[in-house]
Amino acid sequence: MKRTTIAITLCLALMSTVVFAGEWSGLITETKCGAAHKGGSEKDISCVKSCIKSGAGKAALPVGDDLFTITNADKAAGHEGHKVKVTGTADEKAKTLTIETIEMEK
Repeated sequence: MKRTTIAITLCLALMSTVVFAGEWSGLITETKCGAAHKGGSEKDISCVKSCIKSGAGKAALPVGDDLFTITNADKAAGHEGHKVKVTGTADEKAKTLTIETIEMEK
């Protein structure tokens, strides 16, 4: 009985977290201003860098209508405010994204 309870609990825990690998394109922004940075202008870039550096916001990437916080922001360093193509894994429930590769979009 105890093993069955543990097995059911583990299955439910795994089902509640939806982690998937994928590829996304978008502008590296931060959680304070979010999708307000759409143009990639010098003002946008400066604001994103400033908010991340000061801790006011965390590095993020808009995915559909959601804003996913980047768990390994060091990978996004140098791309703040720029449109990029990212591969990695996303956690749908936690709205987080772990970058495996990142490159500037052409």
